[in-house]
Amino acid sequence: MRFIIRHLSPFVRSRRRFSFSILISILILIIFILYLIDYNHPSVDLLSDQELIQTTNKNSLLNVFIQNTTTVIEKNELWPVDEKGRSLKQHFLALDVTGFFRAGSEEGDKVQCISSNTTFIWTRQQNRIDEVDFVISHDAPAIDDSPFSHLKLNQEKQQYTMAFIMESEVHSSTGDRWAKYNFKMSYNLDDSYPEPATYFDVNTHIIDLLKPPPIPFEEKDKNADIVWIISNCNAHNARQDFIQQLMKEIKIDSYGFCLNNRQGYAARMTDNIYAYKKYKFVIAIENSNCVDYVTEKLVKAVESGSIPIVAGRSGRPDYRRYMPDHSYINIFDYTSIKALADDLKRIGNNKTLYESYLWFKKHDKNITQLSTLSLGEKLKNFADVIGSSATMITNGIAGKEKSEDKVCKLIRFVRQTPWQEIAAHNGTARVNSDIACLPAGSIRTYFNSPSSNSSQAV
Repeated sequence: MRFIIRHLSPFVRSRRRFSFSILISILILIIFILYLIDYNHPSVDLLSDQELIQTTNKNSLLNVFIQNTTTVIEKNELWPVDEKGRSLKQHFLALDVTGFFRAGSEEGDKVQCISSNTTFIWTRQQNRIDEVDFVISHDAPAIDDSPFSHLKLNQEKQQYTMAFIMESEVHSSTGDRWAKYNFKMSYNLDDSYPEPATYFDVNTHIIDLLKPPPIPFEEKDKNADIVWIISNCNAHNARQDFIQQLMKEIKIDSYGFCLNNRQGYAARMTDNIYAYKKYKFVIAIENSNCVDYVTEKLVKAVESGSIPIVAGRSGRPDYRRYMPDHSYINIFDYTSIKALADDLKRIGNNKTLYESYLWFKKHDKNITQLSTLSLGEKLKNFADVIGSSATMITNGIAGKEKSEDKVCKLIRFVRQTPWQEIAAHNGTARVNSDIACLPAGSIRTYFNSPSSNSSQAV
């Protein structure tokens, strides 16, 4: 540079040969040539998001350089991380390897992850395996096969695997192959890593619990107190046999395919809410009794404002993790079907007693205002109503479900956690149904065997 300036000085002094504007043009040209040389240099330093922002603000010319450098990084498929190994990526690619996710979406659909201010797109093209960040599978196929064998998890490239399931252990795979995935996500609140993926949006679940019933006690159906809408008539726990016996003791309107005796509503969940809210009780018993296996049946029952009838025994499942105390009827709290029916009649015929199961709906909170708050603020207000020591708050759905897209949960985690820590995490097998769930026919067996009626119900 000194050589150039020294030889240009005579030209500056001699205005007759070159004007000052020409000199400036030559200097800009030289800077541009030097920039091009630097641009094509094979060594590119990766800057963190914060460093990029700070450096960009220094001057406009350097801003152009950084923008082009970022383009080079993306073209070379590099995975930027900070000094601790946490991802700095802003845009991620998720491969749906089993063809289960986002069935109604098109290839390349983009999803915004608000919690991490990032985005990701779905793809089903396995030939893009070298550029994906997450390989997502429904259930847990063998991980030793392609495309898993092409994945890398090191300083230069961080590609993760996640197996996901929403079916109970009775109806899905279990065993050691679940331990081979970087992430395991299911409805199990304690056995998922980094966090569960449940049927609950806690934002709406809290509001549904706190808002008043859409139909008051006096306007509930007069011909039957109980509604049931189910299509599976061969459930693992034999709930259908139990309901058939309960129908002999109390009037139940069944709109579904199973034990159908009423028409007017679909057998699936789409129209259930319209039927549920008209009845005092909603049967929300799952097809199998497993740890934390609580589905949209309870979600819809709560949304209706009616009292759910559930089945939980020996923590399979523990409904205190999903509901306030004294807010549901657990069939395993009764020694016989007749005793249960008699109590349902007693509760259904007494407004004061009935509304005691909806005690948490009587509060001074503004539901409209509450709906606009963040999840954290909703939880604080909810704890004010049901008590901060409630199981639902301390060890239940309220504290464990962050209520966002499953991949967004993973993105938030990899941006907060070093890849080395994730790689070193010891995955665990998914326990078999004989451990996680009550035996087949458990409800029928319970009410047919008086000696078993002393078992704990939670």
